[in-house]
Amino acid sequence: METLKNVIGKILKEKKIDKIEETEREIEKAINQKFLKKHINNIYVYKEKIIIETKSIEAKTELNLIKTKLKHKEAIKIK
Repeated sequence: METLKNVIGKILKEKKIDKIEETEREIEKAINQKFLKKHINNIYVYKEKIIIETKSIEAKTELNLIKTKLKHKEAIKIK
C-alpha cells in the first residue's frame, strides 16, 4: 500500500512541479528572493520545457546569464 507522501510525490513528478521548485531554488542561490518576487511573473512547464515569464528586459537578460549555470538539463525558455 502506498503512503500519501509517495502518491503526492508521484503527482508532483508527473506535473514537473519538482523541476520548477528546483529551478526557483537555483535562481535564488544565484540572485536573491527579492529578484524573483519583483521581476518574475510566472514559472511553469509547457511541452517538457520550463517557461519563465519576466516583467522586464533586464530580468530576462539576467536570467539568460544564469541559465547557463543551472545544474539540471531541462530546456528553459525565458519570455
